Amino acid sequence: MRKTVSALAGIVLGLLFLASAVANAGENPAFDVKWYGFIKLDGSYDQNLTSHGNFAMWVKPQVNGRDDEQFNMTANQTRIGAVLNGTGYHQVRVAGKIELDLYGGVSGATVAQNKALVQLRHAYFTIQSGNTKLLAGQSFDLVSPLNPATLNYTELWGCGNIGHRRAQASLWHTAEAGQQTTVTAAGGAFRTIGDDLTPTFSLAAGEMADGLDDGTDAGIPSFQGQVDIKHDLRSAGYVRMGVSGLWGRLKSETNFGNYETYKSWATVGHFEVVLPSGWGFSGEAFTGANLGTYLGGILNSSTIEGVATGGGWASAWVKPAPKVKVVAGFGVDDPADDDLGAGARSHNSCVFGNVTYAFVPQTKIGLEVSNWQTKYKDGDTAKNMRVQTSFVLYF
Repeated sequence: MRKTVSALAGIVLGLLFLASAVANAGENPAFDVKWYGFIKLDGSYDQNLTSHGNFAMWVKPQVNGRDDEQFNMTANQTRIGAVLNGTGYHQVRVAGKIELDLYGGVSGATVAQNKALVQLRHAYFTIQSGNTKLLAGQSFDLVSPLNPATLNYTELWGCGNIGHRRAQASLWHTAEAGQQTTVTAAGGAFRTIGDDLTPTFSLAAGEMADGLDDGTDAGIPSFQGQVDIKHDLRSAGYVRMGVSGLWGRLKSETNFGNYETYKSWATVGHFEVVLPSGWGFSGEAFTGANLGTYLGGILNSSTIEGVATGGGWASAWVKPAPKVKVVAGFGVDDPADDDLGAGARSHNSCVFGNVTYAFVPQTKIGLEVSNWQTKYKDGDTAKNMRVQTSFVLYF
């Protein structure tokens, strides 16, 4: 109840900020719309079966101890979006964003490879007054704000890089801490997405899980926060670091109304260094529990007792020539074996390297080689060498 009141108080504060912004709006507001996106073709060879084929998050166990080579080709990462910038406002800035790709058929029923389904990535708007901004809609999680530069669609999800996209209402404030340093603090209420677990207590005759998402059953949103410090270097480039976290309560309820509660949580540290000479490095480290729906814990399902996990990723890049970029990095996700059932994914790692070349303006070609190893509890370690090419046209 106390956290519910806190959530409502945060929403009220956001509405008060919105009301203040509306009071300062112009008389004839309008929007400029700018379209953007890219067309991308991915072709990939895998030594063994991976989680999804078109992209990799982990390696599936071998059958009869033999390699099972695969070749996939897809244009599903093709993306289109629109940025809306408000005009005619007085003391506020109003903007919005809508973004789609073609990976809507990843979950659920099988979809023909030449009949991709549209997926909503972003759909949000912002209202900013001074250094304070309200964001409402679906966008990135606040937790784990960075991503490695991989050609593989999932950017080490399930292998050290947590955080996804979900509906939210978040407040952001940026403050100056000297001439070259800014501090950004953000926090908000987020949609909790969970499993439908069965309580661990003894069930009565006919009693079972209620069939509803445990995040919805909790009756309150989850909460995320982030503090980010960015220092601009005098010779161009910057250093960035910070911490972020999430906390969510879920409720495993039965059709008789009996229930148990459990939690998802995470703490993340991030850093990034961008140097004017055309190179830099970045990374994140995390610890937490029940992070499957945040793309952690190698996406093992949550449990009421909690699936503890930890990991992270790091990458470095260099531009040896104006049209060439080289990136290398690694990621690891290591759930606690004691929290997993037999046969569950218990350790996942990836080492990758890629090179991209912009052979004509707005177009690039890339090659990525990655080595994946996924260990299964009480079982073997599945290994895979993946070679991926990408052709991209930006607009």
